[in-house]
Order: sequence, then C-alpha cells, then structure tokens
Amino acid sequence: MRGDEIIAAAGSAELLAEVGCDHAKLTELALMRGVCKRAVVSDISAVCLKKAERTLARFGDKVTYVVADGVPKEAESADCILICGMGGHLVRDILRRYDGDARLVLSPQSHAELVRAEIAESGRRITVDRCIRSAGKYYDIIVAERGHMDAPDEMQAEFGMFWKEPTDALIEKLERMRDNLMQGGERTKERADRIGEVLKWRK
Repeated sequence: MRGDEIIAAAGSAELLAEVGCDHAKLTELALMRGVCKRAVVSDISAVCLKKAERTLARFGDKVTYVVADGVPKEAESADCILICGMGGHLVRDILRRYDGDARLVLSPQSHAELVRAEIAESGRRITVDRCIRSAGKYYDIIVAERGHMDAPDEMQAEFGMFWKEPTDALIEKLERMRDNLMQGGERTKERADRIGEVLKWRK
C-alpha cells in the first residue's frame, strides 16, 4: 500500500507535518503506528481540513489543524514533512517557499522531474527515490534532507536518481510505457529508446 510505503519512508518524528492533508489518512497511519508523537496537518481548503478533523478526532490535542497555503509556521519545528498527492508543479512551488530543515517525504502525482530539480536547487539531497505500485497505479516516493546534491541529469530527473537500480514497479511501469510508445512510430521512438536504456539495467 502506498500509505505504508510513505510512512515507512518518514521514519520516526517527534513532530510530523502533513501539507495538503485532505482527509489526513497519512497522519492517521503515522499516529496509529507510533511514528510520531504529535502532528500538524494543513490544507489550503478549510473544507478539507474539516475532513481531517473528523479523521483524527480521537487523537485529541496531539494534532494541530491549520488552513495554509504551503508549509505553515506551526510546522517550522517539524522533524518530517509529508507532501503527497498533488502535482509536481505544486510540490515544487511549496518547496520554493520552505527553507526549514525537516526531512521531506514527497510523492508527486505528476512531473516528479520538477521536484527532483528543485530539491537540488534548494540545498537538499535525495536519499530515497523509488517507484512503487499500489492499487494498480504507480507512484514515486522521494525523501530529501539537507545536504549537497548535484543537479540531476536528464535520466535522473525523468526516471529517478537511482534509475540504474530500478524497482520492479518502475520496470513494469516503463515496459508498459515503452510498448505504448512503440505504436506511435518515429514521433515517439526517441522516448521509447530512452526508456529502453533504463530497462537495460534490469537485474
């Protein structure tokens, strides 16, 4: 399950923050498993935050709820911040406005290449970057911490920093993409060839 993978990547935290929480299912899982002692959940939508309050009601004053666009000040002392389930453009924009030192667990729904590039630009390094499969869909999970990292090259940006050690899920995803692209003729051949380069590293 995607939630299990994300919480495992989060590690332990005194204070965990979930940005763009919606129903706050990830925070619920973290609290249930003892991953964190306290949590801040935030969303730009007050309506979504009400959903989170219903989900987490049983945890009482362990949880702080904030309507915010991006990382709220209440999360400035967080050990770990989750930003999952939104597009890569939005994740990138949130990262550009955050200058703290929390461990970041990111799972963009699209355009993960923008997120990888921004991590390097912001003085952070990627420690985990893997593709997983959950409920028939594919997701990237990226963990970033403070530290130097060279800007990702073209292959790293598109397929993950550790594309030479592909997960089974990444291989499966790319095989499907390649098969679809091969039906597109010369127009899509270049991209199919790039995917083939990743698949050569299959163990």
